[in-house]
Amino acid sequence: MRRLWRSPTLRSVAVLGLSGVVFAVANLVLARALPTAEYALFTLVVALVNVGYPLAPAGVDGMVNRLRLEAGPRLLGRIAWTILPVGLLFAAIGLVGYETSVPVALMILVATMAGGALVVAGGQFQSEQRFGMSLTLHQSPNLILLLSALWVLLAGTHGAEPPLLIWTAGFVATAAAGWWVLFRERHAKPHRTVDFAWSEAFSIAGLSAAGLLLIQLERLLIPHLLPLRDLATYGVLAAIVGSLFRALQMGVGYSLLPRLRAAPGVPERRRLIAREGRLIIAIVAAGSAVIWVATPYVERWFLAGKYHLPAALVLAALVSGVAKILNGFAQSTVSALADARELSMVMVMGWVAAAIAVIGAIVGARWGLPGVIYGVTLGWLVRASTAFVASARHLRLPATVAAVTP
Repeated sequence: MRRLWRSPTLRSVAVLGLSGVVFAVANLVLARALPTAEYALFTLVVALVNVGYPLAPAGVDGMVNRLRLEAGPRLLGRIAWTILPVGLLFAAIGLVGYETSVPVALMILVATMAGGALVVAGGQFQSEQRFGMSLTLHQSPNLILLLSALWVLLAGTHGAEPPLLIWTAGFVATAAAGWWVLFRERHAKPHRTVDFAWSEAFSIAGLSAAGLLLIQLERLLIPHLLPLRDLATYGVLAAIVGSLFRALQMGVGYSLLPRLRAAPGVPERRRLIAREGRLIIAIVAAGSAVIWVATPYVERWFLAGKYHLPAALVLAALVSGVAKILNGFAQSTVSALADARELSMVMVMGWVAAAIAVIGAIVGARWGLPGVIYGVTLGWLVRASTAFVASARHLRLPATVAAVTP
């Protein structure tokens, strides 16, 4: 057990898993306490912000992992030019595309901008392999979400705006805390440049953008394809079933990327991927069994029968979760090892996969919520396959090296 705990992936998954539990509990509390329409609105706004804020820095969070930049006022000033327009864009999407109120749109704007600054700070700590600090920043929105849910219970409020306001304030506070630490430490570090190619940053942003869209795609499409209650049901399903797989997907990508970049050669890369793959397979098998058994009890006791999650719906979520983990492996590998041309190709194919997911969801909607989930899952599989193909040459043993089983 001690040997397993040395795995950065396992430690990352443990932290992210705890964060996922927090996310799940918060959503279940909100699902039970809020009226269905208000919880659906809350779920929609969270989805918009969760797509918007990782995109807001336009790939700079990836550049701090690929280069050694000074995380100070100059870098923060550079990302300010991207986080504002992205925040305005997602606020406008909320207003026009989903008819949110002006106060809710303003919260989308502020949360997206603050979250953009937060992910760059978290990326800087990740590049320094200070995983504890980085994970704390990256997962802080889930803790704030739990505080929002507790406020709903204590105050007895029945609207979505108060918990959304608390969640937005949490983004601002944690982003400020992360950058305060970086400002304080920057003079003790040797790096003094903030120069990078925006074209490369945009490629990284484009690579992740399709994935971010896919993560939230069900939430963004359901209001246009199915009754509003199905959006609330999906929020509950994602809290119970999706949290484990999202934690695994993020944990794989989070710890695997810097270690793949640091691996000295192809044999080491292959051993690393094989070792972490076996670990994740074991966790997925055990976790899926627990979810399958526990979901009916959570539905009956915690949600008091307010939402019904049939076996076909749970199975669809499990299949979708496995596809997301495959994508986590593939995207980490290609982000760590691919050159600029390969990144551009994967970025383009990522958008093709997103388009396939949209079409699949539209077609699948005739079979209800499970059909939408399977349609989006098809996009995940296409995206993962493309990334595996692009990274294959970086994992191929030279002809002079005998292939050995990792």
